[in-house]
Amino acid sequence: MADDNDKQAAALIAALAPKIAEAIIPQLTEQVETQVKGLKDKNDELLDKLANLKKDAEIEEAGKASAALAARTKALIDAADKQRIARLDGNNMYQGRKAGDAIKISRVDARNVAAYRDAKALAEKEGVPLEIVADE
Repeated sequence: MADDNDKQAAALIAALAPKIAEAIIPQLTEQVETQVKGLKDKNDELLDKLANLKKDAEIEEAGKASAALAARTKALIDAADKQRIARLDGNNMYQGRKAGDAIKISRVDARNVAAYRDAKALAEKEGVPLEIVADE
């Protein structure tokens, strides 16, 4: 009789196992898909955060480069402005020559005694040579 019961139990299990599997598999599939979807969503969220961090770092780096460029530009502008101011004479008139450059006068102007005398006096006052250049 024990053998008979074991056989009947085995037959019952064999008959019920596919039906139980059919009933449980959809529920298990749904749970696994839900868990996988949660993992996928979290993965996407973390990847987005990482991408944003990289973008933030790139933006910060670009901001630093821009600030450095602005500082260099300001330094160049300040230097040019100092040179411009250095070339102003006592009447705030711009002098086209740099300090220490020779005073130049054309041959035609050098023939004018008053113009030559003024140019020579200016050259002596500034301690620079007087050059007579070809007419332009």
